Amino acid sequence: MNKDVLFYLMTGVGAIIFVASLTNWEWFFKQRRAQILVKAMGRNGARIFYALLGIFFAVFGWMVLSGRIAIDSLF
Repeated sequence: MNKDVLFYLMTGVGAIIFVASLTNWEWFFKQRRAQILVKAMGRNGARIFYALLGIFFAVFGWMVLSGRIAIDSLF
């Protein structure tokens, strides 16, 4: 598998996670894994956490794809 595909997926997943946290998608926060954070941090805390996580994934994937971070230094 080409490493670029991995970082395209990372960017896309990060964008979806970010949009889900902003729009408060019910199906996203009803998932079993998200419920752990919702119970621990509350709904708004989980939304903030997922927004930050989404931004991290999207920006990191974009930086690798644009050449700002060398893939060879990561693997």
